[in-house]
Amino acid sequence: MPLPPFAPPSSGRRARRASAAFLLLAPLLYGLLGLALGMDANWDLRNYHWYNAYALLTGRLGQDMLPAQMPSFYNPLLDVPFFLLANHLPAPVAGFVWSALQGLNLSLLFLIARATLRIGTEGQRVAIAAGLAVMGGLGGGTLGLLGTTFHDNMVSLGVLGALAVVLCGLPRLIGGRARGAFLRVGAAGLMAGAAMGLKNPSVIYAVGLCLAFLVLPTRPWRWLWLSFFFGVGVLGGLALFGGFWMAHLWHDYGNPVFPHMNHIFKSPFAAISDYVNVGFFPASTLERILFPFFFTFAPLKVGEVAFLDLRILVLFVLVPVAAALALLGKGSRLQHGPATLADRAATRYLLTAMAVMYALWVVMFCIYRYLVPLEILAPLAIVMAAGLLPVPRRGAVVVAAVLLLLVQATVRPADWGRVAWSDRWVEAEVPPIEDPDHTMVLMGGYWAISHVIPAFPPRIPFVRIQSNFLQPDSVGNGYLALLKDKVGAHHGRFLMLSTIPDTAGAAEAALLLGLRVDQGACRVIPNNLGEPLNLCSVERVPVD
Repeated sequence: MPLPPFAPPSSGRRARRASAAFLLLAPLLYGLLGLALGMDANWDLRNYHWYNAYALLTGRLGQDMLPAQMPSFYNPLLDVPFFLLANHLPAPVAGFVWSALQGLNLSLLFLIARATLRIGTEGQRVAIAAGLAVMGGLGGGTLGLLGTTFHDNMVSLGVLGALAVVLCGLPRLIGGRARGAFLRVGAAGLMAGAAMGLKNPSVIYAVGLCLAFLVLPTRPWRWLWLSFFFGVGVLGGLALFGGFWMAHLWHDYGNPVFPHMNHIFKSPFAAISDYVNVGFFPASTLERILFPFFFTFAPLKVGEVAFLDLRILVLFVLVPVAAALALLGKGSRLQHGPATLADRAATRYLLTAMAVMYALWVVMFCIYRYLVPLEILAPLAIVMAAGLLPVPRRGAVVVAAVLLLLVQATVRPADWGRVAWSDRWVEAEVPPIEDPDHTMVLMGGYWAISHVIPAFPPRIPFVRIQSNFLQPDSVGNGYLALLKDKVGAHHGRFLMLSTIPDTAGAAEAALLLGLRVDQGACRVIPNNLGEPLNLCSVERVPVD
């Protein structure tokens, strides 16, 4: 019996296969790119991301005091997955896995773009969505964060996940059964709330996504209920992923976000201050209003290292122009025409959410890393905004393409510090310590050094006497009394840990606590992530 003639798969089937291939391969290729960039050695990793996870997993939270400076009080849960990977796998393997997990941002952005674009055939939309997703992972901030532990491109998974749940089911949210719609937005809120619970600055994304429901083309009562159930989900995610830590801070210090907002909670263990980092705030109201025009070409205004990425500036100009033209009736395609480049309701929702997120960021933080989820979404947002312009569809496509090419061609990624790959992510050569059961290590200076603590005998307590939260001569900070009590109650041997340049300053700080650092009796601790450290002998100053 002759075989039937071969029938090529339909275009729809090819598009589905291409989609599945991208969803699978994009994170893996992103993981390889992370390997090529080198091993992360950023300041925050050395200061608290490594130590905080170690402290949580080994029960040291009550044993040490301020080893990671003020971030000692940050929720350590987000640091645990990386610590487990890097502590149990060779560093290159852990780096690949960690970068691949961050590559899931590309998969989520692809799903969002494919569900919302209205350009070309199904196969063409898959190709365009894939291109936009790749661009989302190659921004100046996003690429700089690849394989690092800052986590802004990890909490972005919660933000993009929430967006994917909302935008991939938007018709059902607008006109479907209420119960299903409210369950869907509740699930989306849970993801956004998880991001917020793990890293508090992500609050701007939860608020933006919640308020954007108010612009959807549906009945007002439905707006309100969608926002309400999304908010319920946010609270649930916050409780699940941040509640245990907030309860711990409340129990120990009387402030669930200690030491932040202490001007409200008035914990006696911190100064009466909001503890807001104002170092990156604009110098004037005019600069704040037009901030992208300033920080795009002067990136140190919003971060610790140089980079270049135009996409926030492009959106800052393009979105208001397109929105204004639409409101004036010149961009009538937003309401009536079929020629928009993306779904009209999705365009309203996403651009409104991003506008709210940016506004909150420029008021509350002005630290570019916290804006990385917006940078990831920017390529899709540029296409959506171009589709609102009062030009023919082909013209809108050309505008979007030119802007995207300009943005990507000018990218210069940030670099927060990388080193060559070694076998273990954190290596430190701690010399033998006599009688560790009766030894306390003091920490001096303001540099990031807590990453070497796991290399010490686990019974040794660490007390930091100089930090960005407390110094021996601080006034109005009740935590100083706790620190002095702990040091005063110790009757064994003291050592001082600091960088070599910080040793003299650490010695001066120790004198304020009645301790003398013997700077002639120091041993060097080499480590693979930064400068060698000093471990010096300390003795009590005799009391006359």
